[in-house]
Amino acid sequence: MSNRLLVIDDANLHRAILCRIGEKAGFEVMPAASFDEAAKLLRAGEFDCVTLDLSLGDRAGVEVLHLLSVIKYQAPIIIISGAEDAVCEETVRIGKTLNLNLCTPVPKPVDLSALRESLARIRQQADLQKLARAPV
Repeated sequence: MSNRLLVIDDANLHRAILCRIGEKAGFEVMPAASFDEAAKLLRAGEFDCVTLDLSLGDRAGVEVLHLLSVIKYQAPIIIISGAEDAVCEETVRIGKTLNLNLCTPVPKPVDLSALRESLARIRQQADLQKLARAPV
């Protein structure tokens, strides 16, 4: 069963590392380096999880949250950021007011094994949900 992960991060190295971790957790991974790339991918297909950096060059990650709300995205969103705790907490608060499924933020530098375990759990939950919706 194929599960898709969208990795949104403008830093090439971080994006590559997060993509590799997502693949090891069993996802088909799609990278996005900007708000515009992420918006295009989100409008074109479904994802079982999104990782989101809060700083996307000239755009803010919170703008992606607004887009996710508009398209009624319900799967888990993991904020991965080097921003201060207060900024991450405020972003989570905004996401929850938008009725989004935000996970506990992950600080940079990322604990790669912990992130891989979290993504593997999300993938397993997505598999179970797909099985429950499959016709008999």
